[in-house]
Amino acid sequence: MPIEEPVPEEIKRKVLERVGNKALGEQAFRYIKLLKKEDGTVWVKEELPDTNNHALMFMVLACVNYTQRLLKGEEIE
Repeated sequence: MPIEEPVPEEIKRKVLERVGNKALGEQAFRYIKLLKKEDGTVWVKEELPDTNNHALMFMVLACVNYTQRLLKGEEIE
């Protein structure tokens, strides 16, 4: 059974340094979790209940992308 965990603060901090709207970025991380599978792989999961707020939706997608890249060891600068 996969285990859901919050995004580590270190990764959140790096992503929030990169995004333009920090408040919206903070809000976006409420909908982003890490999913650790039995085989050791880690996936970034987003659950946005309302897609009518387009700014938030695109910020969630950007934060998911940056988080995935950081988990792979890539730079986001």
